[in-house]
Amino acid sequence: MNLGIWDAAAVFVKTALYAATLSAAGGVFFLGYSRSLLEPPDRLAIARPLGILVAAAIAASAARVLLIAASMSEDAAGMLDARLLAMVWHGGEGRAAALRTGGLLLAIPALVRRGPPGWLAIVGAAVAATSFAWVGHVRAAAQTAAGARAAAPLLLGVHVLAVAFWLGALGPLAIEARRRAPRELGAVAVRFGRIAVAVVGALLAAGAAVLWILLGSVSELWSSDYGRIACAKIALVACLLALAAWNKLRLVPRIVGGDPLAVLSLRRSIRAEMLAAVLILLTTAALTTLAGPQGLS
Repeated sequence: MNLGIWDAAAVFVKTALYAATLSAAGGVFFLGYSRSLLEPPDRLAIARPLGILVAAAIAASAARVLLIAASMSEDAAGMLDARLLAMVWHGGEGRAAALRTGGLLLAIPALVRRGPPGWLAIVGAAVAATSFAWVGHVRAAAQTAAGARAAAPLLLGVHVLAVAFWLGALGPLAIEARRRAPRELGAVAVRFGRIAVAVVGALLAAGAAVLWILLGSVSELWSSDYGRIACAKIALVACLLALAAWNKLRLVPRIVGGDPLAVLSLRRSIRAEMLAAVLILLTTAALTTLAGPQGLS
């Protein structure tokens, strides 16, 4: 697998795009399901960085379109080629970028109002998150066959919604861990943990189903670049799940009991989860940019 400058740039931009979009969408979800536990100053403290993430996601979407045009011409001048830009914009990536941007713009009111986000903001966040399900290998799988492959975008949509829920909660939880007393923080963490049990189940089931659809055979996990990168991603997800289980089973009960030392441990654990999440998104960007599943051939 040869890695060129445009490939490296594409992986970097796609990682930033995943991180900003899913974190922003998940942050809106967090404001929704935690609404009764958050005071107006808490909502404001959470909303401020979400606004930055929305802007970053829109900028990364535009950069993604420009990079695709440049890679098509194998020259930076492609970014200014109106014909190439039109081709990209009217293709799947352009439609996904427009859908993502529209969804993020719908979510903005949730970041400026004092109360909880409205249903339109929640829908917008969900649209932005699921925009990734309509491009790439999964979309190609749905277009080349019927049956299980036709359901691949729907399965990936469930998967990315679950990722957004989890990823988008890390920043708000870190903010709450600095602002709230242990028992107040515990109430927020408990609510997140209760919902997370079902969400993580959906994340794993949908992710496994998509991988099964894309792989030509189990042997591709160790015999192809795509499979080996997927195995690296699975290992990172396992580490993230271990951290989350530690938080839920050991730290959160202590926080509910008022232990300030457990709050410090939760802050460190959240930072570790954030690092693991960035590595997972980087691996995902490499998986969807640099390698293709043999199962589609």
